[in-house]
Amino acid sequence: MEHWEVYQDELDRYREELDNDNYEVQEDVLGLEMKLIEKIQLYHESEDAAPYEKVLRELKALKQEFDFYDEEGELDMMFPNRHDDGFDEDSMSASSFFGDD
Repeated sequence: MEHWEVYQDELDRYREELDNDNYEVQEDVLGLEMKLIEKIQLYHESEDAAPYEKVLRELKALKQEFDFYDEEGELDMMFPNRHDDGFDEDSMSASSFFGDD
């Protein structure tokens, strides 16, 4: 069994759990996503990365299908320049967003 197939099997197990309404595996799915991203970075621009990229695409489709909440994505949408140098972190506080009470 190839190493990427272990990740595929893990993803298949999580899909089955989610299909059975076990949403407790969402954190595990996110952990698998991080492992896949690290593996892809390890094989940077190598054909060895292709099977891992395929599993990652399936995982992202799974996240969309089961409507995972993406905190980082939400923050990027709300504050698109938050990664820029000189960004004021205080502008993300509730008081600056909604005003002081």
